[in-house]
Amino acid sequence: MAAILLIEDDPHQRAFAAMVLAEAGHQVREAPEGQEGLRLALADPPELIVCDVVMPGMNGYQLVSAVRREPAICTTPVILLTSLAGRAQIRVGMTAGADDYLPKPFQPAELLEAVDALLQRRKTQYDAIAGSLMQDMDAALEQQREVLAARYESQLLEEINDKWKADVAAGGELAFADAALLVADLFSVVEREGAGHASLAGLLRRAHEAAGDALYLFGAAHVLHHGQDVIGVFPVEPGTAPDLTRPLRAAFALQSAAASVLGADTGADPARLAIALDVGPVSLLRLQDPLHGDAGLAPVPGPTLQRAQAVRALARAQGWAAAAMASVAQSMPASVAVQGRTAPGAGAAEGTVTELLRPRG
Repeated sequence: MAAILLIEDDPHQRAFAAMVLAEAGHQVREAPEGQEGLRLALADPPELIVCDVVMPGMNGYQLVSAVRREPAICTTPVILLTSLAGRAQIRVGMTAGADDYLPKPFQPAELLEAVDALLQRRKTQYDAIAGSLMQDMDAALEQQREVLAARYESQLLEEINDKWKADVAAGGELAFADAALLVADLFSVVEREGAGHASLAGLLRRAHEAAGDALYLFGAAHVLHHGQDVIGVFPVEPGTAPDLTRPLRAAFALQSAAASVLGADTGADPARLAIALDVGPVSLLRLQDPLHGDAGLAPVPGPTLQRAQAVRALARAQGWAAAAMASVAQSMPASVAVQGRTAPGAGAAEGTVTELLRPRG
């Protein structure tokens, strides 16, 4: 079992979490605030840290940042404990360097599942390093540092705010000569999983908010509805090759966000979304009712959207979580997505379609 450092200022919450972890066989050390937790971590590095966000003195975000700056403990996995209402807290925590977050209040099984997942990921990483040749070790560590730096870059929140402030002229068309397009059947899955739910409208709203957070967090310029789908548009800078790293991360984050919302509301293990990624020209139309003032963005039907929807439909039929045309999948970085099975496409997705898998570890 693992050595876990638990940092929580509420004595009742700390005692509850410590009891759950100890009964599972873990060795638990406790700290009532962030500064003491950092001191304990440096004195005897733990295998994992579980830390509350809201604490006097050094809060959870500051603790994560301090851990990432210390060479002796900078790779230690950190789970932040936060509230379901604090969606902004989750974005800040990810930017600071947290590996996972757990909504409060949580069930014992939820805490143990999050802990086991991170410990297993840590073990997989260590086993891979131990089995590699010495000349490959430096390259693997450098790649890991690049992934972490890209994920937790300090200006991420500023970029999101800038995108939210983008003003599209009323009635005008916003055309992207090249953009990565993410299409996910979010609303059909929510309606199916939430059948009989006391407030389906509230469930749809929470799912939409979680999807928007996940997509904007990883660089989407626009998030909009289209039938039963949610669409994320990731523009490509003119004159540059498409970089699908952020859309891929957004796809996997969207799966986790939807599962969190549906699992919390229905108490069931929800089905995965079917997500498609594609690259090509994309146009959006600003719609406005001059009488009532209603406005919004709508996608203009075109080859890229039609192809992405066809790929998404094939992914749903195959039971895949994410997919792309083979020509698109081949340009994706292996550190972010692994190519899985293939299947022949049809219609707008004529050709070979490839399953996209999240890399292990």
